[in-house]
Order: sequence, then structure tokens, then C-alpha cells
Amino acid sequence: MVGLAHERLTDAAAHWWFYVYAVVGFVAAVGYGYYVGWSVAVGLEVLILLSLAATLVHSGIDARGREISQAGLVRATGLTALTGVSFALLAVAISLIWQLEGHPVVDTEFMVVFAMWLGLAVGAQASLYAVGSEEKRTRLADLVKLLTMNQRVLRHNLRNELSVVDGHLQNLEEKVGSDDEDVTIARHHVDELLETSERTRRILGIWGSDECREQDAGAVLADAVERLRERYPDVDVEIAASEDAVVSAHSALGDAVYEVLANAVEHNDEDVRILASVTNPPDDDVVFEVADTGSGIPDHERYILDQPEETTLSHASGLGLWLVYWTVRESGGTVDFADDADGSTVRLTLPDATVRPGLWGRLVGRSR
Repeated sequence: MVGLAHERLTDAAAHWWFYVYAVVGFVAAVGYGYYVGWSVAVGLEVLILLSLAATLVHSGIDARGREISQAGLVRATGLTALTGVSFALLAVAISLIWQLEGHPVVDTEFMVVFAMWLGLAVGAQASLYAVGSEEKRTRLADLVKLLTMNQRVLRHNLRNELSVVDGHLQNLEEKVGSDDEDVTIARHHVDELLETSERTRRILGIWGSDECREQDAGAVLADAVERLRERYPDVDVEIAASEDAVVSAHSALGDAVYEVLANAVEHNDEDVRILASVTNPPDDDVVFEVADTGSGIPDHERYILDQPEETTLSHASGLGLWLVYWTVRESGGTVDFADDADGSTVRLTLPDATVRPGLWGRLVGRSR
């Protein structure tokens, strides 16, 4: 127990090592001034050394604010010291080479001390960045494993168990009738869970695949509208599509467009009117727009798309918006929302597959 407590105390004080390096730097700077004798030039040299030591104070403050484990901070402080020593040895080696070659060597002491604290200053920030990046990569790898596990659970265990419940619920409906209130409520929640399971599985599939291909934008929109009319026969929807609009997009694009259309119906009044369009400006991206006369997507649901994670206070009421977001993102496009006095508009901007990418586009991996 004593050893464990000592280890925790050591880890908790890890960032203080940067302050120790800074204090030693201050002492070394002043000591150098007294060692070589004070003058205007030496005073300027001491000021440079003090400035480098001060950056280590910033590194100590920065270390406390970074998402780095205590073990990672210990590694970062060790790498910082190693970098400082390496810079100092490099300065010594350069000085020796100059002496062996017969070149005059001036102010060797300052060069070595300067190299030492320059190495500490550079090493502190570089080490914090390197250790932080490594730990983030490790966490991301763990997240991928977790997502893969969740996908398997959603694809097999959860859906299979819900199918068993659904089967017994059908037997119950035959016995007590489908008009029974308890049966109706249970049926509703089972259907909701099944749909949520399927949407989550599709989203994970989109996130984990790279299936971008050329698609006829007009045909994608027409198919999505047809699906919408099959589910909502009375919906008032109008189509306006450019001819020969071809996008480079994920294979789930049709599902994403349908989700936008269905959202316009499900979250508005029965008399909502929808205008779905595809435009293809010359030498520009292809744009899908779904405009409706309703109130649009609530602000809090749009907001969560820009957050690093969902929280208990800010979460989407459904998964349709996430399916749209990931499909468009994996396609190299963007999702935008606009509201005005006449209603709201959801805009999906996707790469035009017929436009050849320019030099800059090829360098940054854009489709155009």
C-alpha cells in the first residue's frame, strides 16, 4: 500500500518536472552571468537563457490542461530531459570539431548552455504533442474495437432477441387481439427498437466502409421520393432535378436523401409541402435540397453534429440525422441547414463525378 501511494504521488506531480527544469534554467542563466563576468553582451545572453527557461513554465501549465495520462506526462518529462541533453552534447561536439579543425571557438559556455535549454524548450512541447498524439491513437483504436463489438451485438444478439420478442408478441395478439392497449404499446416499442437497431447498424456500416461510387443524382432523388410516397401516400412533394447530374458518393446516399425527406414529413404538420431538387452548376458540386413549409430540424439536434460526442443533456432524438451526416461526410460533402419565413431547407453538397480534380484537389484528396 505504501508503494502504491508513493507511485500515485509521483504520478500526480509529474507536470511539476517542467517547473523544475525552468527553475534550474533560471539558476543556470544567472550562474552563467556570474561565471563569465557581467557585461552588456553577457546580459543579453542571460536574457535569452531566461526566456527559454520561461517557456518551460508554460509547458508545465500546458501539461496540466492536456488530455494526457499521468504515465504519459512522466514519459514526456523524461523525453524533454533527453532532448535537452542531446542538444547540449551536440553543441559540445560542434565545439570540439571546430577546435580540431583549427577554427576559433568563441563563447563555448554560452553555446552549450543555450543548446541545453533550447533542447528542453523544444523537447517539452514536442514531447507533450508526441505523447498526447500516441495516446489519442490508442484511444481511437480502442474506440474502433468498441464500435466493431457494438456492431456485432446490434447485428446479431440484439436483433435476434427482438425478433424472438416480436414472435411472441404476434402470438399474444392472436390470443387477446391487436386492439388490446398493452399489446399496441408493446408493438410500438418493439418496432421502434428494431428500427433503431437497423439504423445504428447502417450508420456503423457507413462509418466503417469506403464505398463511394458514381451515381445519377436525379435517379437517387426520384427513388427516395418514391419510397416516401409509398410510406406517406398523401404527402405533397414536388421534384425538380437537373439532367445528367452525377455525384461521387457513398452507396448509402439514397438512404440519406430519404431520411431528409422523411424528416420533413414526420416532424411537421400533415399539410406540409416539400420541394426536393438537384442542381448541378457548371464546374461545381452537385447540390441536393429538400425545402419544406414546416418549422425545420430543432436547433439542439443540429448543434450536436458539431460536438465531439453526445451527452446526456444534448442528444439526438433519432438516428436519421446521424445517418445523413455520416453518409455525406464519407462522400466528401457537407450538410447545411437554412430557415426562413417560408420554411426550412436541408442542403447536401456532394462532389460532381464528372469534374476532373485539379492539382490542389489531387494533393488534398478532394474529388474535384
